[in-house]
Formats: sequence, structure tokens, C-alpha cells
Amino acid sequence: MRVAALIPAYQAAARLGEVLLRLQGLAAPPDTLVVDDGSRDATGEVARQFGARVHAFAANRGKGHALLAGFRMLADYDAVVTLDADGQHPPECFPEFVNAGVAGGDLVLGARARDAAMPWSRRFANGFASGWTALLAGQRVTDSQCGYRLYGRALLARTPSTPGRYEVETEMIVRAARLGFRIAEVEIPTLYGGEQSQIRTLRDVPRIVGTLGRLTLEGLWPPAAMRRAAGMRPGVPAP
Repeated sequence: MRVAALIPAYQAAARLGEVLLRLQGLAAPPDTLVVDDGSRDATGEVARQFGARVHAFAANRGKGHALLAGFRMLADYDAVVTLDADGQHPPECFPEFVNAGVAGGDLVLGARARDAAMPWSRRFANGFASGWTALLAGQRVTDSQCGYRLYGRALLARTPSTPGRYEVETEMIVRAARLGFRIAEVEIPTLYGGEQSQIRTLRDVPRIVGTLGRLTLEGLWPPAAMRRAAGMRPGVPAP
């Protein structure tokens, strides 16, 4: 199974190098692509110094745009594992995602414990969004907001996605599940240091809630893109 690592990065120069170094220290280091989402610091330069392939946006476009650009560039891999650039996602867990994919998971989600290590506001928002997402997906979704994931090639080829910011990750879960893809989970540590989250409450939370509302309606009136995708057998890549 050929698996690449995809790291969307914005203003991540201070921590990105350690993440890349730890990925390189794995028994089977993955090919790594960093999508620099219009950073004004040295994010791109740090990525190149540590041997990563870099694709850079001229201006900040949002995590969803960075992910979709990366998926297109890595379309020839069997799967892509996404992880954050700030060190919250331990690179040492990478092989567990690969193993879960080999075992049959089309979409493997990182699952953090909603304990005292997670700020209370995130615990509440995460629990609310994850419960709604699981209801729509019809499969277990413990942590819908964790960006540490494995996406299988067939899932990426078939699942329609809407470019945006963080809400694209929620959309991918629900739409993939509705297309018959299997969701699996890997428990990962809940790590929060002094880094500042790139999620903006007044901008991103309403977008995620709005996306969940739209996906609820899609269950009754699927858009044309989903109707086309549903006409193909699960597990078979688009032509």
C-alpha cells in the first residue's frame, strides 16, 4: 500500500520542522507533501529544508482548498494520511492509520479523548458536531473535527467535495459514508500546547454548523454530484 503524508500548513514555520523530522524517523518514512496555504512566515522554506515536496498558494485560501489541492497532487497513491503542521498529531501514530487502511478502512479517523486535556469549549463543540455527523453518516464517528486521517484512493476519487475551510472534513465523512465507504478509527493522544488554533470561532464554527444543516437536507434531496457518485459501485475508483 503506497501511502503519502499530506500536511496543510499556515504560519507553521516554528513547529513544522519537528513534525517532518519525526515522519522521517519512522521505519517506513512516507513521501510528504506540504501545502503552504499562503503563509507569511518561512513555512515553505522549512518544509523544503526537511525534504518535503511543497505546493504553495499565493494567499490564504483555507484548509479545505489546501487539502483538495494536495489530494489532486497525490492521486496516484493508494491512500493519503493528513496531519496538522503544529505537532498536535503525533507522527508516530502514522503506521496505525496505514494498518487500519490495510484492514479495510476507507476513511480512518483519528479519535481524541474529550477529557481535561482538551479545552472545554472544544469538548462541547466537538461532542456536538461529532454526534450530528455520526447520525448523518450512520457509522461511528467519535471525533469529526480531528484532521489526522487516512483517505483511501477510491474514496477520494468518488466523493464529491466542496472547497472551503474546515467544514470540508465534515462533508467528506458524511458523503463518503452515504456512498457506502467504511469508516474506521484510531485512538490518538489529545495534545494541546501553547500553539494557537487556526480555527476562528466566529468564522469557522458557523460554517461547520451550516455544512451539517446542508448535509441533513442532502439526505432528503441529494445534489446532482452525489446522485452521479451513487450510481457507481463502492470501492471502484471513478474513471
